Amino acid sequence: MITESSPSPTPDRLGLRALDYPIPAAANRWPYMLGGLTAALILLLFLTGLYLEQFYQPTPVGARDSVLYIITRAPLGDWIRSLHYWSAAGLAVTITAHLGYVFWRRSYRKPREVTWWAGVALAGLVFLLIVTGTALRSDEEGFEALAHFVAGGKLTSALGGGFFTDTFTPSTTLLARIFSFHTSLLPLLMVAVIGVHFWLIKHLGIHADNSQTSSFRNHLVRLTGVALLLYAVIGLLAVFLPEGIGYPPVAGMEVTKPFWPVLWVYGLENVLGMWGMVIGPSLLGGFLLALPLLDRGPDDRPGIRSGAGWVGLLMALLVLGFWLYGFFGKPQSHMGM
Repeated sequence: MITESSPSPTPDRLGLRALDYPIPAAANRWPYMLGGLTAALILLLFLTGLYLEQFYQPTPVGARDSVLYIITRAPLGDWIRSLHYWSAAGLAVTITAHLGYVFWRRSYRKPREVTWWAGVALAGLVFLLIVTGTALRSDEEGFEALAHFVAGGKLTSALGGGFFTDTFTPSTTLLARIFSFHTSLLPLLMVAVIGVHFWLIKHLGIHADNSQTSSFRNHLVRLTGVALLLYAVIGLLAVFLPEGIGYPPVAGMEVTKPFWPVLWVYGLENVLGMWGMVIGPSLLGGFLLALPLLDRGPDDRPGIRSGAGWVGLLMALLVLGFWLYGFFGKPQSHMGM
């Protein structure tokens, strides 16, 4: 007797069924999408950066001319360069807001300490990508950013910071090494950190109310829709507010301000001199890394619930204050140029 067997299920060739695991329904609210939007902007930066580096020449003599070539002659070069600029600006916003929300939710506490540390490392890499990218402009602003690298390298030479000085090696220029940092080492580190960060989120779960759940696949569909809207906004900004290039650099002058996410460091330099660009990021980064070790009490409710939380709020207000000082204050010379 022949019996009819039930049809076999359709094979999941791409493994998409693995995306159907449950997550808290609260994760579909926009504050929980900030991390995903940060990843979407990083992807856009990678893609536009790959295009731009095909035309960029990392030499002191040819860098500015290659940027002008991108703006005026490379196919869609001006628009893609502006996409890169506005993506970096958006990334500074989303990663700051993401860190702030995680801080408020106190999601850095046990067992998510390493997840928090990976996020802080990612923020540090974004900061370094912004300052190295500014140096690659090769206009007056880029020239002054490059001079800050040299000055910072001299200040921290005892700690190995001599890498950022012109005398580190005669075989290549500082601009070429910063270009290599910006296009290879820092992006590779970023991919590794993002991989660790996402794996830990999947392993430990999202820090939210678990009374109601949703599918991660549904969350990913919503996040993709929001990311596409963000891409559309950035694309329009790149059309109507394209990023230009400043005047050719003039040796001995310091007259520009840095890209706006770095203005708080500029404000610190106005007060502390060149040491401000070393002390400020070091103190802020050190506190953020130490935060999970400082806030270990039994109360795990969101908000400012500990001394460490109040210190973090004070540091945030100080950063905002120095940012406002850097934004509204007159340009100052910090290096005696």
